[in-house]
Amino acid sequence: MANELPFDGFKELIETPLEKKDSKSFNSIKRIFLEERSVQQAPFSTLILKLSGKEFSNKEAIFHWRQILENKNRIEQKIGRNLGIQAAVLDYFDQLSTVESFINPFSTTHPEEISTKYSEEWIEKIYTPGYHLEKLKEEMSRSKRYKHALTAILLDVDEFRKINEALTYKGGDQILTLIVKIIKKTIRTVDIITRYSGDRFLLILPNTNKREAMELAERIRENVSSRTKKNQDLPGGATVTLSVGQCTKDDSSSDFIKRLVTILEDGKRRKRNTVYSIP
Repeated sequence: MANELPFDGFKELIETPLEKKDSKSFNSIKRIFLEERSVQQAPFSTLILKLSGKEFSNKEAIFHWRQILENKNRIEQKIGRNLGIQAAVLDYFDQLSTVESFINPFSTTHPEEISTKYSEEWIEKIYTPGYHLEKLKEEMSRSKRYKHALTAILLDVDEFRKINEALTYKGGDQILTLIVKIIKKTIRTVDIITRYSGDRFLLILPNTNKREAMELAERIRENVSSRTKKNQDLPGGATVTLSVGQCTKDDSSSDFIKRLVTILEDGKRRKRNTVYSIP
């Protein structure tokens, strides 16, 4: 067994917790690994993708896998029998889709352990300098390798300085948090949201063409406008300007972002609260 599947983490995260306790799930995982050639490069990414259809880096996939095992154990304690590994995976991601607090960097209360752990991981990444470039490079490489379309949206909060002045910096932070929540509820699980700079966010959209990205950008723009009007201290709501672009095979990540920034800034000079696209 060890000779067939020698990758790092197999014994600790798969064999030990599953082989004796749930041999059926263990054997199904083993078959996935033995059938997939990409196991050595990103084994846990391969596993999560096969079981859920969701794409993550191997580091992210390991984080989720640990939480999936904990989720599986909790459910099994409640129902008094084994839960198949795919059912445990799907239940875990279904829970995450209903948890909003994990994207709130200012929240201090988390009712569930799973949301606490995911919150720390999410916020650490989204607000890490350079994370947007790291993820863009990764997704550009993947899109070129598999010949999938890849688009990105650069979003800028209009007149954010005035929002800060009207609501104080704490209030401005809360508006940013609300906008992030709105974005997260509008995009797919596989889409990636990163903070590009202060009040700008870069959304990376795998397997998405420009037309689809334009439609998504318009939904985000409308949702932000309508949802933020509910803030009693901001009766006019907040608006956002967005630029959309699709990567080409000749693009570098830095050049692609520069084009997004140029289109965004040119557009903001003409009319805010609008979606613009790279020709």
